[in-house]
Amino acid sequence: MRSGKLKTVSPRARKSERGIAMLLVLVGIAVLALVANEVRYNSIVELRLATNQRDELRAHYMAKSGIAMSRLMLRFQKQLDAIQIPNLGGMLAGIMGGGGAGGANPLAALLGGAGGANPLAALGGAGGAGALAGLLGGAGGAGGAGAGGGSMSIQLWKMAKIDCHMLAQMVPEYDEKDAVIKKSGISKKFDFDDENPELGKAQATRRFGAFTGCFDTVITDEEERINLNKLDAPQGTSMPLLLMLISTLGDKKYEFLFEKEDSNRVKLTPVEVITNFRDWVDEDETGSTLNLSGSGDPFLKGFSDENGGYVKYDPAYRAKNARFDSLDELFMVHGVNDRFMAAFKEKLTVYPNVNSRLNINTDDPVLLEVAIRSVADPLRPDPRMADPIFMDTLIKKIRAARVFALFGMSVNDFVMIVAAAGIPINASIQSNVQGNRFIGDKSTTYRVRVTGSAGDVTRTITAVVRLDDTLGRLVYWREE
Repeated sequence: MRSGKLKTVSPRARKSERGIAMLLVLVGIAVLALVANEVRYNSIVELRLATNQRDELRAHYMAKSGIAMSRLMLRFQKQLDAIQIPNLGGMLAGIMGGGGAGGANPLAALLGGAGGANPLAALGGAGGAGALAGLLGGAGGAGGAGAGGGSMSIQLWKMAKIDCHMLAQMVPEYDEKDAVIKKSGISKKFDFDDENPELGKAQATRRFGAFTGCFDTVITDEEERINLNKLDAPQGTSMPLLLMLISTLGDKKYEFLFEKEDSNRVKLTPVEVITNFRDWVDEDETGSTLNLSGSGDPFLKGFSDENGGYVKYDPAYRAKNARFDSLDELFMVHGVNDRFMAAFKEKLTVYPNVNSRLNINTDDPVLLEVAIRSVADPLRPDPRMADPIFMDTLIKKIRAARVFALFGMSVNDFVMIVAAAGIPINASIQSNVQGNRFIGDKSTTYRVRVTGSAGDVTRTITAVVRLDDTLGRLVYWREE
């Protein structure tokens, strides 16, 4: 029987095997490290996504809170506008001593009477009660000496700053443990906040239980803009709007907007764009033509197809033949492009009631010029209205007559200032200043834009509120 020999392994072979095992271990550790890092990365991403979704929800409801508070404040504005001051003109005339020059009443003497040299005479105007009457309602006649009553002209929506700090003194602030923070309020912004933006950001937010956040609100008056839906109104309402649009779009400073073709190779005149606005909202399929004779309907039926410009687009579509629902819808009207909207978007609206009037308390000089042209007599045009220097001077006088920016001007005072400049006033306005259908000093439609923030997330809600029911009816809503 043969005995087998044991196979021996050399030391070099053993060393080689140990190297392979170490390499396998290192590769295994590297793979596990990559897997662990991927799991860690995915966990961080999911955590960030969850955090952003949480903050997005918080910011959304912060913005909705701003909308709710704005609607409540606008409700107060509506109630304030409805307050009637009985015999305001008579009370002012009595206080002013009749408003005559050199009146015996000491307050009339203080205000300088009619044409007084006292610097405070500007508060009194021609009858000693012009701007003061406008501040309190402006219901008096020339010089505030009328006997009728008036309503309050305080613009509450401009005075109140609606944000997360508005109710700081009434609603307590809570920390993460639901304990009340005693000191609450608006932290003043110092110069070093710009050098330390994190500290400045912390000061700009409030704590709501377990999170911090804020919201900021901007309210604008929609009736300080030109309402395009009036183009489909009866003659008495559409004619003033037509004249407003012609004077605004046809201004020489906007000629460059209509000189070049747009991306669709469309080039139209201001009058053609106005006609297309009318054809978009009317109920027929026939193109309209303008009637500027002053008698009859300002829009007459022509012989063209109003859809001729739309069938050339890709894809083709037709005119809506109904009133505008939003301002973005203007982009669909033939001839409206980005240049047009950049120039006129803040001057046009489609949300107020078709019977609403242009509010004279706007700060836009272009719309103030439109209001001046609206009250001027079209049968007796003043050549000075074509002079930009004259119009600029008149607009500055109107702004100065308001005395305080937060208090509106009455229609009476506005017409008086325009008439004092020598511009003939439309006879229909002179016979019924407060009841005219061209301009007004009160509004019922407002745009509310609220930006809510929580963490690093912001959400913006834009709403248009029309004050025709309890808290105002929402006619437009957009979330960004």
